[in-house]
Amino acid sequence: MIKFRAWNQIDSEYINEINAVMGLDGSHIWWDINDSGEMKYEDDQDNYKLEQFTGLKDVNGKEIYEGDIIKSSYKYAQPKVSQIIIEDGNSYILGEDLATGNEMLVSDHISEIKVIGNVHENPELLKEDK
Repeated sequence: MIKFRAWNQIDSEYINEINAVMGLDGSHIWWDINDSGEMKYEDDQDNYKLEQFTGLKDVNGKEIYEGDIIKSSYKYAQPKVSQIIIEDGNSYILGEDLATGNEMLVSDHISEIKVIGNVHENPELLKEDK
């Protein structure tokens, strides 16, 4: 299932369970919350940051979204705090696999990933591991 959440940059809070998204002209956004069938309209798309669900859950069963900050205990690297990104339809852990030097597919390491925050509410977590 394709799902989204949106970070409301004005109120500094998430709008969760967004099940349909339409942006027709680049400056407006419409979404359906909780399958209500009614589309909510927002007049300024720049106030919201949409983040897509990866389709995966961490070791505790928490859904993993783009923008989440995770702690990985990948066996070929030091325990690491990283960010989830989505590129070309794939979910990646932003950062390097020490064995290959490449970004890691989230699905390849799902049993070693725990969501510990997100880039909006917990940006300091990304700095702590540097």
